[in-house]
Amino acid sequence: MTDATPPTGTSTSTPAPGRAGVLVVGAGPVGLTLATGLLQQGVPVRLIDRADRPNPHAKAITLWPRALEALHRLGAGDDILGRGLPLHAQNYHSGGRRVARLTFRRIPDTRYPFAVSLPQQETEAALRRRFEELGGKTEFGVELATLTQDADGVTVELTDGDGTQRIRADWLIGADGAHSTVRSALGTGFEGETYPQRFLLSDGACDTPLAQDEAHYFMTAKGVLVVVGLPGGDFRVFTSLAPGAEVAAEDVRDEVQRAASERCPVPIRLTGPHRTGVFRVHRRIADRFRQGRVLLAGDAAHIHSPAGGQGLNTGIEDAASLARPLAEVVRGARSAAVLDHWERERRAVAKGVLDDTDLQTRLWTMRGWRRTVRDTALGLGERTGLLDRFVTPRQTQLSLVHSGSRRSSGRLREGARLPDVELASGTAHATGGTGGGAGGPRLHDLLTAGLPVLLVLAADGRDPARTASARALAARLRGPGHRTVVLSADLSQPKPQPGPAQPDSAVEILADPGGVAHAALAVRAPAVCLVRPDAVVSAVRPPGGPELLKELRLEPPRAESVQEGV
Repeated sequence: MTDATPPTGTSTSTPAPGRAGVLVVGAGPVGLTLATGLLQQGVPVRLIDRADRPNPHAKAITLWPRALEALHRLGAGDDILGRGLPLHAQNYHSGGRRVARLTFRRIPDTRYPFAVSLPQQETEAALRRRFEELGGKTEFGVELATLTQDADGVTVELTDGDGTQRIRADWLIGADGAHSTVRSALGTGFEGETYPQRFLLSDGACDTPLAQDEAHYFMTAKGVLVVVGLPGGDFRVFTSLAPGAEVAAEDVRDEVQRAASERCPVPIRLTGPHRTGVFRVHRRIADRFRQGRVLLAGDAAHIHSPAGGQGLNTGIEDAASLARPLAEVVRGARSAAVLDHWERERRAVAKGVLDDTDLQTRLWTMRGWRRTVRDTALGLGERTGLLDRFVTPRQTQLSLVHSGSRRSSGRLREGARLPDVELASGTAHATGGTGGGAGGPRLHDLLTAGLPVLLVLAADGRDPARTASARALAARLRGPGHRTVVLSADLSQPKPQPGPAQPDSAVEILADPGGVAHAALAVRAPAVCLVRPDAVVSAVRPPGGPELLKELRLEPPRAESVQEGV
């Protein structure tokens, strides 16, 4: 199955003229992620942006592993990796010396044990390419003028160079940034604050011995200086101004150079042409992410300090987690209540990110005894390994656990991310993954078709009874709305059993010779795990009980057989 294959039973039919199934406003990374995910689900989508052309600016540059995994599941991961520069460490300096170094050595199982530096326009280009591969088209120069909604849909007026058109959409998603027209039209509050400092950035060539594949933070009494490598040998140099200070646009580069010379103990000289900018930093969150048939995602719903590079990543994950539930609502498979669950979940994540980035921003500017305590804590955290074990996984959002039930089996925990453990070589055909530029087959390759995955862990080892039991259970749990996979050490064909035939052609058997994947997941007894398309474990259960189908909220299996997975 390829990324372009819509789930069984869905329709990619075009809505009637003057009507859109889903209208996405804003063709940045968040809107493109959602629109691509909806096409992957077989849901018609219209994507508009008021700009006349694609965004030409670098803006956000850091992609963390969890966002990279989301882009991989959409089929854009290899393109992103080919365009970007992997970053392998973060260095924190204070008082002219390095006080801490964070690495990615302890990042849990992922094909992306690093961050990627990539200017935002390149991230958008990779996503737009994937969107178009699936048949999508971005309509630039089209602006939302008005919107009204009722119980059955949303009526909007769109303006472009040819005038105004009035259309009807079943659902509308505002992914149109911090100054969201959609949010304003809804009258949704956007409470928060603006930091007193202004920030300057300059992107271009630099003459410096600083490692290009690492991030460097220089925290001083006069402000912070951040230096991060960019693809092609360039650097981003980012610095803060004192509260109340002003700099003319034509003087930004000189001011950045002055700050670099003053705050960085390592020589750094800006050379050649540079792209510069001046901006303020805010921390705000929308009162609601959903009002009726209109939803907000990305910067339209929450904006953060750039500390830690979380804003773009959180927005991508908003969109990646919305595609499947919205598709199910559009198809009538689920009630709209599932979107309320998405709203609660993503607002909680956004609030956590607001708190984390606010703390890091304030850490940058500490003085006196607070600075001494900060530096001591950072140094101790590095020496004891606490920074790598706890801070880095939190920053990458790989350790994020959504609220709710806490049932677990080994490392499989409800609300947490499915560990993307490596699989035996030769299983790429079974997972649907190609490995690409980021290694061999992994567990997340099962999710690249956009379907939930029901994973039956046989924990069979040398126990043929467990193998047979796992396969029988999987056959009973298979259904049209999810992919059913047995992770088993035994790949032999099952022997025919007496009685009526039990069709299990929808059940795939995934090789785990020696139980390596089971061990990586710390699963020692048979278990059933339901994984959402955004790689979040939604249910973990033991393999027995007559209520298992209901507990997992699965559709019963179809009477007819469907195409074999392996």
